[in-house]
Amino acid sequence: MKTLRDLLRDQDYERIWKAYLGFLDLSIDEFMEIQNRLLLEQIDLLKKSTLGKKLLGRRSIKTVQEFRNYVPLTTYDDYADTLLNKRSEDLPSEPLHWVQTTWKGGSNSIKLAPYSRSMVEENTKMFMATLILSTSKGRGHFTLRNYDKFLYGMAPRPYLTGYAPYILKHEVDFEYLPDTNQAEKLGFKERNVVGFKLAIKKGADLFYGVSSVLVKMGESFANGTSHEGGFIMPSNPKQAIKLIRAWWKKNIKKQPLLPKDLFEFKGIVCGGTDSDTYKSQIEYLYGTTPLEIFGGTESAGVATETWSRNGLTFFPDVNFLEFIPEDEMKKEQEQVGYQPRTVLLNEIQEGQVYELVITKLRGGAFVRYRIGDVLRCIGLENTEDRIRLPQVKYLDRVNNIIDLAGFTRITKQILGDAIKLSELPVKHWTACKEYGENQPYIKLYIENNTIDVKTMQEKINEKLMRLDSDYRDVHVMLGYDPLLIEQIETGAFDRYKEQQGTTISHINPTKEELSTLLG
Repeated sequence: MKTLRDLLRDQDYERIWKAYLGFLDLSIDEFMEIQNRLLLEQIDLLKKSTLGKKLLGRRSIKTVQEFRNYVPLTTYDDYADTLLNKRSEDLPSEPLHWVQTTWKGGSNSIKLAPYSRSMVEENTKMFMATLILSTSKGRGHFTLRNYDKFLYGMAPRPYLTGYAPYILKHEVDFEYLPDTNQAEKLGFKERNVVGFKLAIKKGADLFYGVSSVLVKMGESFANGTSHEGGFIMPSNPKQAIKLIRAWWKKNIKKQPLLPKDLFEFKGIVCGGTDSDTYKSQIEYLYGTTPLEIFGGTESAGVATETWSRNGLTFFPDVNFLEFIPEDEMKKEQEQVGYQPRTVLLNEIQEGQVYELVITKLRGGAFVRYRIGDVLRCIGLENTEDRIRLPQVKYLDRVNNIIDLAGFTRITKQILGDAIKLSELPVKHWTACKEYGENQPYIKLYIENNTIDVKTMQEKINEKLMRLDSDYRDVHVMLGYDPLLIEQIETGAFDRYKEQQGTTISHINPTKEELSTLLG
C-alpha cells in the first residue's frame, strides 16, 4: 500500500482525501456499522487475553448489546496492576509502545497505556488526517506536502505527542525544527528558542502543540525571549523579505513582533483543555486559525474539527464510543453504587451534555473506560461542511477535577492538602474553575476573615507548587498565577448545610449551589 509520502509525490490528492478523510462522507448508519464491526473484532481479542477475561467475565458475549449490558464501566484502577507492571502477556495484543501520562488522585503518580502496532498505525492515520485538515480551506482541497517544515511544539517521549515524529516518519517526510535528536536533549524553553531561530532562518509550515503552550510560545516571541541574540541569516528569499518587513516594523514603527510577522503557517493543530479559551489568541499571534483536536493518552485521537472549525467530528475506527447522559451523571452522584446507563453516537441529542466512555479498538486494553471528559452535542450534522455526523464541543473534565489549560488536574485531595500544609486557620472551603479574559483559574472560596487574601494566596500557592509539579509548571511555563481567593463571611457554610441538608461540594459546585452559599 502506498504511503502518504508516495501519494503526495504522485500528486494523487483525490486518493489522499479518500484514504485519510473519507470518514467525513459517512452517514451515521455507516459510522455505526464500522463501530460495531470493530468492537466485535476487539471482543474476540479480549476473550483470549487474561485482562479481557477479567473484564468481560464468564458470559459468552456475542453482540454489541450484550457487551453493553454485561460489561461494567471501568476506571484506571481496574487496569493499574496489569499496566503499571507492564504485563504484556496479559493483554489482547503485544504493545509496541508504552505511553505515559500523570495520574492525579490515583494510587500511583503516573498512568501507562499500551499501544499495539495496529493502534499505532491507526493513530498515525488519524494524526495525518488532522494535519491535512489544518491546511484545508474546503472539502477536497489541502496544501500539506512532503518536506513541509514542522515547528516542534510537542512533549518528549514517553508522552503521547512525543511519539508523533517517530510514527510519522514512516508515512511522510517533514523537516522538524529542531530535529528530533536535538529536540529530545533540550528543555522546553531551550527547544522553543532553538525552534524559533531555525524557523526565522528557514520559514515554518506546520505547528502542533497544547493550546496554552502555543500561546505562551507566541507571547515569548512577542516579548523577544524566543528570538533575540543577533542577526539570523535567512536561507531563502521569502524569509529574507519577511525579515526586512519585520525589521521595519520593530525598529521604525516601534511595534512588537508577532510570530505571524515572520512565519506563514499552512496549518496549526492545537489540543488540550481550554482550547476554546486560547484559539483566538493563537490566531492573533500566528495569523492562522488553529484546528482543534480532542484526544488523550488512553484514547489516542477521538475527534477533530474540520475546515470550518465549528464542531468536532468523531473518528469511527479508533475507539468504540459510548456516552453517559448528564442526568445519569447526576443520579450517580446522588445514589451510592448507581451504575449510569450509556447511549451510542446515533442516540445523542443536540444541546445535551455527556461524559465520554471508550473501548479501545485494535487490540487495546481499555474496555468501557471512563476517561473523565465531558462533551456537549452542538448539532447532529455540520451543514456548512456537508458532514452528516453529530458534532460535539469539548467542555471540560468531570466535575470532581479542575483541569487547568491541559497542564494539571487539581483534585480535592491536592487542594485540601495544600490548605492543611499552609497551616492557615481554614475550616471550610470550596473551589471551582473560572475563566479570566485569556486564562482559566482556580477560584477558591474560603471562610476566613482574620487573614488577608494576599497572605493566604502566597501560602496556599507555595504548597500547591510543592505538592504538584504540573501546577508549578503553569506558573513557570505559562507565566501566570492560576489561583484566585475570595473570602466569604463566617457561618456561610453552616447555613448552607442547614438549608440544604448537605455540605457543598469541595470541587466545582454548581452555579446554583455557589449562589446559595454566597447568599
